[in-house]
Amino acid sequence: MNSNDQLSTKPNLIHPSPIRKIVSKTEVAKRAGIPIADFSVGRPDFDTPVHIKKAAIEAMEKGLVHYTASAGIIELREAVCQRMIIENKVSYQPDQVLVTAGATEAIYITLQTILNPGDEILAPEPMFVYYSGGAILAGAECTGIPLTPEDNFKLTADKLLKYISPRTKALILTSPHNPTGQVYKESDLVKIAELAVKHNFYIITDDIYNRLIYDGLAYFNIVQVPGMAERTIIIQSFSKMYAMDGWRIGYLVAPEPIVSRALKIHQHIMSCPNTFVQWGAVAALNESQTCVEQMRIEFDRRRRLMMEFLDNFGLPYEPPQGAFYIFPSIKKYGMASETFCEFIFDEAQVAIVPGNAFGKAGEGFVRFSYATSYEEIEKGMIKFGKALEKL
Repeated sequence: MNSNDQLSTKPNLIHPSPIRKIVSKTEVAKRAGIPIADFSVGRPDFDTPVHIKKAAIEAMEKGLVHYTASAGIIELREAVCQRMIIENKVSYQPDQVLVTAGATEAIYITLQTILNPGDEILAPEPMFVYYSGGAILAGAECTGIPLTPEDNFKLTADKLLKYISPRTKALILTSPHNPTGQVYKESDLVKIAELAVKHNFYIITDDIYNRLIYDGLAYFNIVQVPGMAERTIIIQSFSKMYAMDGWRIGYLVAPEPIVSRALKIHQHIMSCPNTFVQWGAVAALNESQTCVEQMRIEFDRRRRLMMEFLDNFGLPYEPPQGAFYIFPSIKKYGMASETFCEFIFDEAQVAIVPGNAFGKAGEGFVRFSYATSYEEIEKGMIKFGKALEKL
């Protein structure tokens, strides 16, 4: 066979991640010896905490290197249930937990599980790049609900109501949000929950940054609203809060009928999660959480530094309330976001992500990640400012 006509047309329906494109370009430049200030990558620059690595090593030394239950080891699923009580005040059983290869797989199998051809999911836009692709691969559609600085990049019940249709199967919410860093209040989520019940659709909460929140704000998951546990699917990951992005482990929590169906798809993808990685994840959830708070405090310090630079440059933005991203507007320069980012990369050796990587509503903005050292932020933002002067 040598004709592309004989290949599946499904890949033609989706696009490579623009974020990964920037990351790859940055890695090539670094290998060539070019000093790049990297504000593109969405991962902590911290090492995985020692006690987590130690638990995984001990598991390997004990011979825990073979298949486990497809849903994950019971110890990890029980730890997740305990974490749900602590964070969300909701009780779950282990058969309502499915351990996955990161949040990305959890999102994919969730969409494959709940969507039929012709269905629709809604997602506030700017949005994480894989939501739309996951819906398309399920034969469904992802409709973006455009957000703006005027609404603080937060979805309201009034705006949501205008987009709900008979085809709407689910709404994806992310709090703290990627790429804007905004956090939803309990009062906002209660109103959204009322629409979910009235119009009978699921809520998928992709809240993988939920413990990286600043300014004394409180995290609230919509599952805590009475009547929402039966229609809420929680996506979580160890990547951001425990600096375990390369470990590729996450989980979904949902009503048992959803989990049992998702498990079938999960089995056809990967049989079971990595065994010794799961034991590291058990340690992450069950042992000291000081490491998470230490990272949060340092991210907050970096956040304030980056905001100070952006203020001096006169770039408007919504102050991020969580995660480790800032999403300033570059509209005053009259450049497409991709063109702007290419100029900054070539002129200043600073890597940032164009806003249109997160959908049409992201055009005219760029994403900075402050998941890099304080010193790197100082150096990189100075170079960024000098490049702005040439515009």
